[in-house]
Amino acid sequence: MLRGIDVSAHNGLIDWQAVKDAGIQFAIIRAGYGNDISQKDLFFDRNMQGATNAGISVGVYWFSYATSTPDSEKEAETCKTVIAPYKDQ
Repeated sequence: MLRGIDVSAHNGLIDWQAVKDAGIQFAIIRAGYGNDISQKDLFFDRNMQGATNAGISVGVYWFSYATSTPDSEKEAETCKTVIAPYKDQ
């Protein structure tokens, strides 16, 4: 059975080695929310780097507030911008 966690800035600073030592194999990390780059999760980069440095597989999600197709497209573009530096992970 795979064991994973979902994290965001709401979790504060995470000791990723302790997470790995607890048997967690993957983390789904919030990249942000809404449709503006200013809504990037404040701990996204820290969490991506910490998890990957600890050898934990990562995935991302974008918390959506979209109420229309144009809104969802804007959110998707914003998310793509935020996660672009990690596209190989």
